[in-house]
Amino acid sequence: MLASDAEREDMVERLRESTAEGRLTLEELAERCEAAYLARTREELASIGEDLPAAADAPASGSSPRASSGRRTFWAVFGDVTHRSPGLEEGLEANAVLGDVTLDLCASLAPSSGELVVAARAVLGDVHLLLPEGVRVEVDCHNLFGDIRDLTRPHSGPEAATPRIRVTGFGLFGDIVLDHPGTDRRTYWQRWLDERRDRV
Repeated sequence: MLASDAEREDMVERLRESTAEGRLTLEELAERCEAAYLARTREELASIGEDLPAAADAPASGSSPRASSGRRTFWAVFGDVTHRSPGLEEGLEANAVLGDVTLDLCASLAPSSGELVVAARAVLGDVHLLLPEGVRVEVDCHNLFGDIRDLTRPHSGPEAATPRIRVTGFGLFGDIVLDHPGTDRRTYWQRWLDERRDRV
């Protein structure tokens, strides 16, 4: 039986609740929201959240399984800093001064709000942000003798259901670069749904 738009919205809401409980990474949230809108049948739609607890199994109101991680700040001064999966709940700061900061956010737990603000400052150095496919990226940066490069691909699906990353800051004789990891993660759920349909 084909899935309805209301059923897709219910699944997206369930994904949001699981995100608030700390169960999904930023990449997983983006992928599963996209998959929810790609799903054609009820069976395909249900399979997207089959490893998540039902709403009745969620923690009681007022309790939070994930403590606030605080705003994470990274500095690269006369050297390079690379970090994978930093905490995102309170936002990020990336400061590169005569060095490079590289942050891979794909496997980080998604913020419970579904939105992330990154303050990037590149002074005679570069800030590289690796973002998952399917997120909505907004860049509000200024540069002087530096480049601001957004190499990410446009997101798919309704904007209200898509995780948003807003990057602010400036480049002064340095670059701020937003890109995806080298592997093609964008089509993971689409390939999975196509393989499932082929078996049927």
